[in-house]
Parts: sequence; structure tokens; C-alpha cells
Amino acid sequence: MHPLTYISSSDLFFGENTGIFMHEKINDTSFKIGDYESFKESAIDPYLSMRDAFVQHRKSKVEESKQ
Repeated sequence: MHPLTYISSSDLFFGENTGIFMHEKINDTSFKIGDYESFKESAIDPYLSMRDAFVQHRKSKVEESKQ
């Protein structure tokens, strides 16, 4: 029941396609309900924990791309 299944991607402009793609990616990678709250409770400093997790993730992606 996804509304975009009724629309051909050729009917959309580049900006519309890009916006839809980015919306889907952000939706897929965002925290689910309750994940952020449990993350905040388990971390002493949530900002530092999130920053460190992001840096580790980026480093692993860079290493993967070098191979």
C-alpha cells in the first residue's frame, strides 16, 4: 500500500526522485521508537557515544571501500 507504487519513476522530476530516495534512506536508518531513549539511558554522555559510533562506522566504510 505504498503510494509510490502507483507512480512510474519516469513521471517524476529529478528533484522529486531524489527527495523520495532520501526520505526512504533516512527513514530506514533512523532510530526506531524507544531506541534513542534506551541509548540515552545507557550512555554516560549520549553525544560522545553517538559521535564515537559515527566515527567508527565511517572508518569501517572507508576501509571497506579501499578493498
